[in-house]
Amino acid sequence: MSQFKVEVVAIDNVANHPNADRLDIAQIRGWRCVVGRDQFKTGEAAVYIPIDAVLPETLVKELGIEKGYRNKVKSIKLRGEFSQGLLMKVRNGWKLGDDVTDAIGITKWEEPIPVEMRGVMAPRDPRFVMYTDIENIKNYPTVFTPADQVIVTEKIHGTNWRAANFDGDILVGSHRTNLKETETNLYWRAATLLGVREKLLPGEQIFGEVYGSKIQDLSYGKAPGEIAVAIFDVMKDGRFLDYSDLLDFLDSKGWRSHYPPVLYGGPYDEKKILEYAKGYSILHHAQIKEGVVIKMREEAYDEKLAGRKILKAIGEQYLLRKEGTEGH
Repeated sequence: MSQFKVEVVAIDNVANHPNADRLDIAQIRGWRCVVGRDQFKTGEAAVYIPIDAVLPETLVKELGIEKGYRNKVKSIKLRGEFSQGLLMKVRNGWKLGDDVTDAIGITKWEEPIPVEMRGVMAPRDPRFVMYTDIENIKNYPTVFTPADQVIVTEKIHGTNWRAANFDGDILVGSHRTNLKETETNLYWRAATLLGVREKLLPGEQIFGEVYGSKIQDLSYGKAPGEIAVAIFDVMKDGRFLDYSDLLDFLDSKGWRSHYPPVLYGGPYDEKKILEYAKGYSILHHAQIKEGVVIKMREEAYDEKLAGRKILKAIGEQYLLRKEGTEGH
């Protein structure tokens, strides 16, 4: 999950909407918002409210917008142009870079977690590392350059999962939880499916996605009750493995088939990679793709991200789908 905040930003560009005389398109980093004609100007400071924001009733009235699904900000098309998020005027005292999420009472939409995914909590173990919070490339459009050698994989719509062996103790959990072993818990079912208890050695930790029927609204053609597991990253002795070492690791465990579909490998090419985020899943061709994950072939640190050089790009069809779920 990426960081969520409502921030005061500078508008990069404002242009007339090509299909509407009373609308403009404002560009904020990699995001585009459809706004009223002449409501905002290029370079102006404004508050950017991202998708998945839940608006309080007072703000809905203040902005003069129609009440949406549970007041949730969604990606939409307005007169043929994609719009992701809302812009509002800066209030007195606010300046560029300010996080005003709490000041205007906005929260992030979270899908209710099904009972079978909750599990019984085990004590927190500081050795059990949480997976990287992958930011959207539209928030950080200049992190990657054409000089970077990248690997682009399909982003799978499921629930974040992890497992580790520490001194013979097997830990299994979701993105943020350590869970006690039960037969019915989704995350332990995934661990059993892979044979984690038998295959993981001390100091090894794997990160992945559990997907299938009723886990999210995209089931990838799985039958009721059927689950599958993707493994997209591996850590050994506290260090994430480079791509080639990761594949060698998966081969050694018999898990190579669980690596997400690789869509591209080579020099970073923004236009090409954003095209890969669109269309249908390699895992199930009748289903739309959530998007892609872009990471370095060899692990690297980025100052802007304050962490690993890895980003995600989400497909337009996925964002525009109806009755979608976003559980983690």
